[in-house]
Amino acid sequence: MSSRNRSATLAMVPLLFGVLAGTDAVAQAPQGAAQKPQAANAHQHRRGPKQLTLVGSEGAEITLWKPDLSTLPLQAKMGTVTIPTTGVDNYHAVVARKDWGDTVESVIRYLYMHGKPSGQSPTRLTGVLKSELEIVPDPIPREHFRYYSDQEWGFLVRFGDKPLANVPVIMETANGSRVEGVTDTAGRVRLHIPDDFPDVIEGERDRRAAELSVSAEHVSRGITYQSMLSAEYRVNQGHWRSFELGLAVAGIGMIAGGFIGRKRGGN
Repeated sequence: MSSRNRSATLAMVPLLFGVLAGTDAVAQAPQGAAQKPQAANAHQHRRGPKQLTLVGSEGAEITLWKPDLSTLPLQAKMGTVTIPTTGVDNYHAVVARKDWGDTVESVIRYLYMHGKPSGQSPTRLTGVLKSELEIVPDPIPREHFRYYSDQEWGFLVRFGDKPLANVPVIMETANGSRVEGVTDTAGRVRLHIPDDFPDVIEGERDRRAAELSVSAEHVSRGITYQSMLSAEYRVNQGHWRSFELGLAVAGIGMIAGGFIGRKRGGN
């Protein structure tokens, strides 16, 4: 299949090449089949090397960007990319790029890694150009925060150093949801992450995580650029925190009521 026909078949999302996800997060589909992000089940030691699965990694150029904007080339082995520890605390970015000639595909994933303080702001990393077409978290979640279901987050779409207006943007989740938006004149779009984890039990903690992707496409000088931001999202904590808060309030009320009752009885 030619690159031109492939682009028409893709209809922008999902990419034939893509999905940087936690190890064991992506099930391999038949060669040449379009890939969708799958649930991320891997749990790694916070200071140990991280591993990502990259579908269609053959021929891809993979780069690790550090908080100080220095870079390190990476390689995928059997579809798995091992991210070496850098000893530096803060966000890092893994960028995979594949050039088909008339189509250029890129995937970006931001990873928070631990170590000594980097002294850098995450906005420096998100602000630097890492691919021709890029979807930037706007803002990026802080260290102890994550993307959660039933939340709205902003993203910036840019080509080179210029924001792109009126560009369709698509979010897809491993749980089967699809959300569409269009960038404004400043290249920004806000998308609501679906509350789509199945079998959530209200009041019961649920630590499940799954993959989501945010994708866009742009044509410039006869070349089609397709880019994906890959990330993890989790079950919204409101499913159990509101229940826990209600129990706490009820408990306080019972204690206060008992205290007042005892005081009255003493009178």
